[in-house]
Amino acid sequence: MHGKGPEIESWFGVEEDTDLAADNDWSLLPFMALSDGAHSSTEDFSYFTLCRQATSAFGISCTRQMDANDLLDRPADVTRSTVQKAVVVIAASPQLFGHLREKLSMVTGAWFAQRDFGDVDILKVGE
Repeated sequence: MHGKGPEIESWFGVEEDTDLAADNDWSLLPFMALSDGAHSSTEDFSYFTLCRQATSAFGISCTRQMDANDLLDRPADVTRSTVQKAVVVIAASPQLFGHLREKLSMVTGAWFAQRDFGDVDILKVGE
């Protein structure tokens, strides 16, 4: 989205003011969620493992992109012609990732179809 590279914008399903990335030293999470080459496809998925205290957590992300001119309200920090976003689910087990992949695709597609990334209500469906 901007010159800083990928970054986490929001957390859902955790207590307010919680930053799981900082709490668990997941500084590479944005890079794992927004895979290399994601710009070359309409939709892409990444799977990854994270260390969480004495155990592991498992992540799946769905990445999409759209032309920045298609946004209903283009924020000032959108300086590139294309906007890429990843929606991520972090789970204790990867067993349901096949099912989650389908749901994640639908939710991410619907979020992009709104053309307004400030409206995140659809991302809170499972809260």
